[in-house]
Amino acid sequence: MSLNSFSIRFCYLLTLSALTLILEANSGFGNPLENFPHYQIEVHYHHEQKLLEGKMQVRYSPEFYPSGELLLSLPMNRFRTKDPRGFRRHRLVPIFSLERYENDLEDPLFPEGFSEGGINVLSVKDASGNNLDYQLESNPDLEKGYSQLHGLLRVTLPDPLEEPELIIEFKTFLPVHTLEGGLNGSMITSNWHPSLLNWDGRQWIKDGNTPNPGTWQVTWSSSKAGTLITSLSAHQQHPAGEKLILPQTHFPLKSFPLIFSDRYQLLNQEDDQTEPQGEALEDRNDPKDSYHLESFHFRDYPDRADLIHQWVSRFISFTKEQYGLKQPWENIRVVAVEAEYEHVKVINNLILIPLPNYKRSGFLDRRVLGLVSLSLGQLWFGEKVWNDEDLELWISRGIPAFLGLRFFEQHYGKDAGIFGFIDWMNPRFREHFIEDMALSNNEETAHPIYASFQASEDPRLHMIRVTYKTAMVLSMLEYMLGKQGFQKGFQSFTENHFHKIGSLRNFQSEFEEVFKENNGCISNTSISEKRSEPIQNPLNPRFVSPLPELDWFFDQWFLQDMELDYALGNLKTKKKEGGDYLTEVEVKKTDQARMPLEVMLTTEDGKKVHQLILGDQKSETLFFRTKSPAKKVSLDPDEQLLESKRINNHSFSFHRVRFAFDWKRKRERLWLLVPGISSNAIDGNSYGLAVRHNFEEYRILVIPGYGSKNKRFLFQLDLDRNFSSFKGLSGGLTFKEHGGIRSDGLRLNYNSSRRYNQASYSFSASIFRERLFSASTEQLDEEVEQSGKNNIFTLAHQALVPFDEKYLLQWSLNNEQPSQELETDFHYSKSSGSISQTLHVGHRKWFVLSMAYGTIGGTPPLQKKFQLGSPSTLRGFPQTIKLMYDHLALASLDFKFPLFHAPFWGDVSATNIQGVLFYDQGKGWSAPLTQDKAPSRKDAGFGIEWVVDTVSLFQVPIKFEVAYPLNDPDYEKPQIILLGTLSW
Repeated sequence: MSLNSFSIRFCYLLTLSALTLILEANSGFGNPLENFPHYQIEVHYHHEQKLLEGKMQVRYSPEFYPSGELLLSLPMNRFRTKDPRGFRRHRLVPIFSLERYENDLEDPLFPEGFSEGGINVLSVKDASGNNLDYQLESNPDLEKGYSQLHGLLRVTLPDPLEEPELIIEFKTFLPVHTLEGGLNGSMITSNWHPSLLNWDGRQWIKDGNTPNPGTWQVTWSSSKAGTLITSLSAHQQHPAGEKLILPQTHFPLKSFPLIFSDRYQLLNQEDDQTEPQGEALEDRNDPKDSYHLESFHFRDYPDRADLIHQWVSRFISFTKEQYGLKQPWENIRVVAVEAEYEHVKVINNLILIPLPNYKRSGFLDRRVLGLVSLSLGQLWFGEKVWNDEDLELWISRGIPAFLGLRFFEQHYGKDAGIFGFIDWMNPRFREHFIEDMALSNNEETAHPIYASFQASEDPRLHMIRVTYKTAMVLSMLEYMLGKQGFQKGFQSFTENHFHKIGSLRNFQSEFEEVFKENNGCISNTSISEKRSEPIQNPLNPRFVSPLPELDWFFDQWFLQDMELDYALGNLKTKKKEGGDYLTEVEVKKTDQARMPLEVMLTTEDGKKVHQLILGDQKSETLFFRTKSPAKKVSLDPDEQLLESKRINNHSFSFHRVRFAFDWKRKRERLWLLVPGISSNAIDGNSYGLAVRHNFEEYRILVIPGYGSKNKRFLFQLDLDRNFSSFKGLSGGLTFKEHGGIRSDGLRLNYNSSRRYNQASYSFSASIFRERLFSASTEQLDEEVEQSGKNNIFTLAHQALVPFDEKYLLQWSLNNEQPSQELETDFHYSKSSGSISQTLHVGHRKWFVLSMAYGTIGGTPPLQKKFQLGSPSTLRGFPQTIKLMYDHLALASLDFKFPLFHAPFWGDVSATNIQGVLFYDQGKGWSAPLTQDKAPSRKDAGFGIEWVVDTVSLFQVPIKFEVAYPLNDPDYEKPQIILLGTLSW
């Protein structure tokens, strides 16, 4: 074991030991129910004020708390003010091909921007009604983005205390929040009352990452009639003002959620339900392992509600049949909730399905069901088997994703796409929604699965790893141990950790017990139990690991950030005496991680022969003896392993042609057709269709195009290569005709890695040979050279620097000039620079101030002059050679704001709908005119920006602007700009 691995493991064990001590000392896991705090609360909901008014009696076991004081959290005070430390790192798991919520500026739980909420404590008394001293304190342990103000309630206890009981009167003001307040008249909250914190024997645990379980008995009333849904019961159309005593909990819960709305309708399952209320057929005779399933939906979507209801029922049956999981809850409720995202949330036994999942048509059934599947396992993992929400997110995100993947595969097939009727543009659920996401990486920093979310440099990548990579790692563990062995360890971990904190150490130990029972061997049947073809391993009928532990597996996949890649090497086939053929197959391990690997050889007569290897050697040669010559060889033919590449797994090639979007199978070589647009004063608006292809470290780009103004054929051909020995460095060749210039040359580029909220920069240099020709259809008042030979050397630099979450600075510098030592008809030097500042001033509101300056010395040809009028300079002026100058000075100010807070959902959706107001001013001049005498031109305008989301696979940003010249004697016609490029 390496020193680094040992260090990580040692820190991990220390952390885990401390966490175990905390939980066992305070919460009494495995002890009688009386050892958990019991909350008896009478609460009234004032609908119009979004206010909960309550009186709470909390009983506790004194032996688990210090004498003299109690500390309670006031969780709703997280929203009392904006946190000066910055924005909350939201935990929505990114979804394949969706680009929303890529940063923290837009919190998905605050659809209308930050909204205040809080808990006001009115009084604190003992069991006899005597007032107790208390004080409100800040909670500095809360994660960034949550207000620390008044986060804690410290109560001083008299000595002796007659009864271990507090009575607290409080008012809770609810924010406009998806999960802790509600939207559009609905109310949802699970952190609505003071909560007793855990004590670890030395200090209070205040960070909120571990659960504070308890039991509840709640009496409810409301100023408005409506449906109340809780973990224990649901009550339709409960009258206003009437008290409702809810059932008491008989087991510990993490929280007691309240959901209230007058729009809910209970799904009627009497006519078409094949299994009554979700109870599995085989469970009907076993009351201890049965459950009741009911669904609440908004009135307009009964069909989709029924589809989701049946899907949940099948999922629960699947987990019992395939993995032996007991029913986690006596009652399970599927509840539609107001939200502007698609991610499913599970709280206790409540499955919260955001409204966009109901608005999709039947065309997207598979996609909706796939996304729902990824979270249903939280009914066990996260809500019954608890976890640390900072270090152990893989339990509440990754294990459910694994179960969802297996369920989707069983229902639709392993290679199933998210559509059932097309293939060409059909992304695969496993390979794209799970594997592609799992392989997302950051070359600069490691992001292991077992790591702190709050300390992560890239929270989006962290959520991807703990969810999708965990799912694939567990898939490989099941593949390696076999279905029965995996089920045994998985079931044991689950049953042993009900109402307890799960951990990686305990998870590993359960599977090591299974591994030891098999004498540390990986059975052939665990990998190829469905094989009917021969397996050639005469010396290794069972692969024996050097150690019966699984440290090597869990270290490389959980504690470290490694990649797995095997590649085919040399292949040789010889004919032996007797007519048999002997084929040598070289297998290379090109990355650090290792896994048992299956190698398949197919002969010319169609027979398939398999061999299994441990995969721990850098290079290994296998020998296949067959009756027919070898035709092709594949590594990991069933694609069970999470390999970073698969193109190098085969002795033959797969190809695919796609239009516009670059998802493909990892084993395929993609030919991508991409539409493109550009514009300039000479060509006008130009349109093209690019062909892109990547081969190993090479990239090819071919763009034929057409200029609408001069009606010329345009083209561009790029051949680029990445230099693997120097990350970020690439070079290339270019041949193109554009804007009256036909050129060919060499390019060298360096791009720094893009890291979350970190500065990035790039440098480029190039040398080109050019042929300039007259391509403009306009006539100038004076003669300007447009034809000739030229060569140019260019240098460019760009940088992006986020100073904090609200302020972003960008700049660029460019220089171009011909060498007089080489062939050229021109003598000039062209330099330009620009700077842009972005300041966020509110929810989806920001200003952009940009300035640019350019100058040309010497006598440049027309094609090299600066354009004063264009979508990227003065937007209110046309692209014409009459507004091309040797010198340029520009400034612009944009203000962007939300036109609509909520997206328009459908199969074709509109999201992030923004309004734009802008003002531009600038000058352009050429000799003999000077800057002082050059006319100042100004324009102002407005626009709208939005993202067109088509079936949640294609997001196309749309931008439409109208710009008006201001008080200009030469130009009065407004310019219409589309996509920030095309203008009319």
